[in-house]
Amino acid sequence: MNRFFATCLLVTFTFSSSSETSGVEVTGKPNVIIIYSDDHGYTDLGIHGIDGNVDTPNMDILAKGGALMRAGYSSAPQCRPSRCGLMAGRIQNEFGFADNKMDAGEGQGNMPRVYPDGTDMAGERLLTIADRMKALGYVTGFSGKWHCGPNDDKNKQYDPRGRGFDEYWVGAMTTGSTNLDLEGNLVPHQQKANWPKALQNRVILQGKFAEAFVTRNKTKPFFLYFPIYGPHVPMIRKTDPYYKNFPVQSYPHYNDEQNSVRRQGLALLKAMDDAIGGLVETLRNNRLEENTLILFAGDNGAPGKQTHNSPIGSWNGSNNVPMRGVKGWLHEGGIRVPMFAYWKGKIQPGQVIDEMVTTLDFTATTLALGGGEIPAEFDGIDLIPRLTGATHQLSRSQPMYWDFYTGQAIREGDWKLWRKDETTVLFNIATDPAELTNLAYKKPELVKTLSEKLDKWVETLPATARYDPEKRGKNMVSALGGAPADVKPDPRYLIPYDQPVATPYPAAVMTPGGPAVAPLAAKTSNRTQPPRKAGPQRAQNPNEAMQKNKGSQRDPVKLFQRRDQNQDGFVTLEEFIGDPANRNVPVLTKMFRSRDTNNDQRLTLEEMKTPAKR
Repeated sequence: MNRFFATCLLVTFTFSSSSETSGVEVTGKPNVIIIYSDDHGYTDLGIHGIDGNVDTPNMDILAKGGALMRAGYSSAPQCRPSRCGLMAGRIQNEFGFADNKMDAGEGQGNMPRVYPDGTDMAGERLLTIADRMKALGYVTGFSGKWHCGPNDDKNKQYDPRGRGFDEYWVGAMTTGSTNLDLEGNLVPHQQKANWPKALQNRVILQGKFAEAFVTRNKTKPFFLYFPIYGPHVPMIRKTDPYYKNFPVQSYPHYNDEQNSVRRQGLALLKAMDDAIGGLVETLRNNRLEENTLILFAGDNGAPGKQTHNSPIGSWNGSNNVPMRGVKGWLHEGGIRVPMFAYWKGKIQPGQVIDEMVTTLDFTATTLALGGGEIPAEFDGIDLIPRLTGATHQLSRSQPMYWDFYTGQAIREGDWKLWRKDETTVLFNIATDPAELTNLAYKKPELVKTLSEKLDKWVETLPATARYDPEKRGKNMVSALGGAPADVKPDPRYLIPYDQPVATPYPAAVMTPGGPAVAPLAAKTSNRTQPPRKAGPQRAQNPNEAMQKNKGSQRDPVKLFQRRDQNQDGFVTLEEFIGDPANRNVPVLTKMFRSRDTNNDQRLTLEEMKTPAKR
């Protein structure tokens, strides 16, 4: 963690490998490639086996041939802070960069070059992993979406050139800046927009630049950062061969528009998979496969589509099944991402790692593998001993922390605590990755311990990089309360696991076998909201909440549980109505007001039981 928590790690790695296929001895520093996908949901890696429509054979081969990390996390549920955290090797809040719109002292959206005031290293230079690898004698390359500053900074300070990258193609789409051509030759820095028709798919183009970099630097140790721009919106064009050739989708819980968007998302993932496959083939053709570590992760979870058959919104066609929540949230669906590592001849094939791994571990691992010392302030650990079988368990001295405008979270070992406003929940995330059962009532001492650790870390952050319940995210409703009553079940959500039943998801969070836990207030210096009363006890019989919501409109208890989406013990008018496009809004509004006997603009369970006047 930051210096407050860190222990200094001295890591050395001696490398010497031989290739059985090439017959050549490769000695010296190994190459490292980090591939970072964008808004890529947990569902959408074929090897996970969640959705048979996901077609990612190249990524699956890499994951099967190396180590699949099933509990991989990004450091933020949003693109820009996650990427800046990866580059720095630290939780981005620790250098004042909490979300996409953050100004950490050097302009909105710019990853600072110097630690800002209020941080543990104020005034010191903030190095990227490219800066560090370059100092170790590596040639550094970049291809894809930057998002840690402008793509083409006239002062050469905040684009990849100013952050340690020697050779680059930086462009989210097919227009961008480069000093490299596709034949692997250096060219003067220039804007490039026009490409042959075959290269007018953005991820294929990014893959070709990655290949050109590898081919050019095949005799040198290299570090390549390949942040491939998909499946993030904008969607793949319907004229693109990848879309036209991808099978028509028909999900029973989707309408025609949603099926089409899902098909676009899967088609772009297929293009990404081919781009990654082309890069691996280039390594193989240049006899570099046995000398190159490949690390793959998503930057955050997929965004959510709108419910009630309303317009698609910002959904990119990617899914987070079976994880709760979406991009922007600290539920697993926002921060748990597809992740794997591959290194032929060094990582034993077929490994499955269920311990927590973070994208910040990628930064630490890359640096250690290059011969560098992991700085005390880094928040990641070296994965190489675990990946190569030298150890059989990851060793962490500190938890992982998250702080975003939708709340705060901590994971330590098997346990994850999440809090927002006056709600605090605890999950055994190893046995309950879908975050279905709140165990805070059963583990009050653990809740206290984790809350105190989270408080202590939050206090080290600059004030601008802390969750503030009165600012951004104030009115955002979490997924803890369950899906609205009229949401169609997604058959891939099979709950409980031993007796699968298709359930509208997210299902309401349970506290079976014990009393409801009074919500615990997050301890932040900016907290001004008065504490609310504890909400009613959640359903005692899990099977009751796992059925479709038949009859919930007639049962006030069930209706209350479904509508109380933020679990604060009250139902607001917005929660009562659900879908603002509902044609019955006037009728529902009248029913709400007739039950709101004390006119406080929210209903208790007792008020919900009151017969409504029509």
